[in-house]
This record gives sequence, structure tokens and C-alpha cells, in this order.
Amino acid sequence: MIIVNGTIEAKHKTGGGGLDPVTGYPKKAEASWGEPIPCQYIPNQHNKLGVVNGEHFTIASYTVLIEEQEFNAEQIRLKDRAGSLLGEFSIMQVEPLEAVCELRLTI
Repeated sequence: MIIVNGTIEAKHKTGGGGLDPVTGYPKKAEASWGEPIPCQYIPNQHNKLGVVNGEHFTIASYTVLIEEQEFNAEQIRLKDRAGSLLGEFSIMQVEPLEAVCELRLTI
């Protein structure tokens, strides 16, 4: 059982591939976000100490738990319970937790 404190939305890409006959460049894929999936997220690391070329940025990584389901996304958007965007992240690992019928995502 997860304790819901946010939602994730999977990024789906459609189209793309092939070459544009006019320009000769590859066609870009269209991206859309899926339906919100209730989740429990736990920050592994979250600080505002990142600096590159004088620009500051936030360093963040999370562990996200969702109920067991078919899940094959490469990127997700994480929101807190209030609907505030915490960020868009690439999924590093999906681990099934069979004893509790959940998936653990490392982002």
C-alpha cells in the first residue's frame, strides 16, 4: 500500500521518424503526457547548490512508488499533492516489488 503524496504522468511520443522531404532533416516526434497516476515519492537528494557557468540549478533525485501495472515510459512528470510541478525526469530504473505489488521507480 502506498501513501499517496503526488502523481506522475508518463511522456508518450508519437509520430516522428523518417525524413522530411522538403528539408531532408528527421521529423520530430510529438510529445504528450498521459493520465495522472497516484504515487508516493521520497526525495533522495534535493538541493539548490548546482552551478554551471555561473548559472544555478536544482539537483534532485527521487524514489517513486506506484501500484503494480504495465509501465514502460522513459520520462515522467512528477507533481506534488497540490498539483505543483516538481520536475520532469528520466527514469533510471524500474524495479518490481512483488511482495507488495508495487513498482519502484528511480528518477
